[in-house]
Amino acid sequence: MIPQPLTGTARVESKTGVGALRTRACGSELPLIVHADDFGETLEITRGICRGIEAGVITSTSVMANMAATHEALERAATLGDRASFGVHLNLCEGKPLCAGRSLVDGDGRFHGKRALFVACLTGRLRLAEVEAEIAAQIARVRDSGLRISHLDGHKHLHQLPVVSAAVANVLPRFGIERVRITRLGRLTHVRKATTLMRELLALKASRKFGRARLRSPVRTVDLQALIAEYGEPAVSASLVDPSGPVELCCHPGTAAADLQKPGSHARRVELEFLLSPRFRELLVINRARLVSYWDV
Repeated sequence: MIPQPLTGTARVESKTGVGALRTRACGSELPLIVHADDFGETLEITRGICRGIEAGVITSTSVMANMAATHEALERAATLGDRASFGVHLNLCEGKPLCAGRSLVDGDGRFHGKRALFVACLTGRLRLAEVEAEIAAQIARVRDSGLRISHLDGHKHLHQLPVVSAAVANVLPRFGIERVRITRLGRLTHVRKATTLMRELLALKASRKFGRARLRSPVRTVDLQALIAEYGEPAVSASLVDPSGPVELCCHPGTAAADLQKPGSHARRVELEFLLSPRFRELLVINRARLVSYWDV
């Protein structure tokens, strides 16, 4: 069990009406996993995630096994293993694979991009055996560093594609890994985009395969970026409260240099600053969040 310095029992004074909002919160504590993706993608992303773990606000992360900062990430993880859970962030769309799987790569030997991988999967050109070999190689690299692996999740959520999810369900039991992320909102009424609907449908199909393999998952995944956009001030969040089990708050933090080095859809500095801010601590208190890790799933 990781340390839990921020819990629903903490006392917070605020000018934003925390006392009144607290009375609307769920009566029981909410198990909340604050999970950071992309550990090891770059050095500055890795440094940002480490800051969050050291501050006690990030309780889980997952390692990218084939990226430029993988070695540094595994070294840092060795010193932080008692403060967070560490999974494998399966990567099938950036950089070069650890195995020679022809259906996974382009003419330069690099992974197909996200869209090309999606098309290859849907058109039957993605080979199950090659996907399984790559998954096993990425898990093995993290395991062989001495790190205890809590779960697997997917870069860009591609572990939920039909062929990939079947490979994940086949491989994880071989390594004794019992947990996997399912990127689901939990309610289709929350869906606003066609891409989100597609992801939700893929998650539903993947969950059946994962269930047959006896893999466990958080009941729902909430994106921190969406949470920041939705709540300008701390408030009781219906997206967080779920009495049926742990909810994963997925985030993509990093330093300011991380955003400059590799611009993307996530404002990594903003996410890290929010996690370290009093506003986030108030949000935890208001929603009676009890911080847990993937080991608690």
